[in-house]
Amino acid sequence: MVTCSEREYARARRTRVDVRLPGIAGPRQHRELGAFAWYCVARIERDLGESQRWIISIAPVDGKFTSTVVVLDHGSSLETSGQGLDGTLATWDAMCKIEQALCEARAQRRPQRLSRRGSRADR
Repeated sequence: MVTCSEREYARARRTRVDVRLPGIAGPRQHRELGAFAWYCVARIERDLGESQRWIISIAPVDGKFTSTVVVLDHGSSLETSGQGLDGTLATWDAMCKIEQALCEARAQRRPQRLSRRGSRADR
């Protein structure tokens, strides 16, 4: 049984992750690429923590597919693109890149927080 708070949480997650496909994409492509993008977001957030918003755009470009991922994370915006022979491969490429960018951005913010509070060596 799903409780009201679980439904609200699921609805909030759906509004945080926006998967955009071209108008020519059929319902099956929307469903499958959307599910894959959601899987990638969930896997990254399981390891790194939740971000405020994800925008994933997948489109055919010059015989290939390009996927652009924008993440709003703690006041900063990160963007990467990936390419592949299909939408899934392009999304996977972009997600691998954004995961690395998120790790690096969060690592850079960590020392700033410590310096504001003072490190143990300062005490």
